[in-house]
Amino acid sequence: MATPVLSVIIPVYNAERSIERTLDSVLPQAGEDAEIILIDDGSCDRSLEICQRLAREDARIKVFSQANGGPGAARNTGLQAARGEYIQFVDSDDTLMPGTISALL
Repeated sequence: MATPVLSVIIPVYNAERSIERTLDSVLPQAGEDAEIILIDDGSCDRSLEICQRLAREDARIKVFSQANGGPGAARNTGLQAARGEYIQFVDSDDTLMPGTISALL
């Protein structure tokens, strides 16, 4: 895979109710040359299971899992994994407005 233009880093903690909605707002605007990095930060709900299923459905999604260290630690894990020229952080309960990523780029 070529180097992605954009890495979208999403820390996930107990987000089983929101992560799919968040990705529904990110994926259509991310483009095929982006990577979406989901970091499960020790969730106690089904967040990791949902993230893994979504990764099987879309090759742009990469999932990492770690013991709970808080959003900063999860973002740092995402930064270490990111290969994109540009980085965007999104929270697991955010919904991006259309055009957000194109405005960033």
